Amino acid sequence: MTTITISLPTQIAKKVDSETQQHGFATRSEFIRSLIRGYFVKKEFEFEEFNPVPLDKLKLELKQTGKYNGKFINSVIKGLERSSVYEGKTFKS
Repeated sequence: MTTITISLPTQIAKKVDSETQQHGFATRSEFIRSLIRGYFVKKEFEFEEFNPVPLDKLKLELKQTGKYNGKFINSVIKGLERSSVYEGKTFKS
């Protein structure tokens, strides 16, 4: 394990101590490690906003990857057609 030393203003250090105790961490270090882990987990799993695209365009893009067979692509498109995002709507390229 690597040691990193940080300097904090007194008021923030007191808040860290308070939060450490309040949340049951044994030490300041455990509290800080928890915050850092949370930061990286959040970054890994951030959701992107969904922007619907025309299904014919999506179908073409899936085909162009060469990763999926026609049966799979058609099932994906069919499922999306029934989804609330696409049902009864058209989207322009």
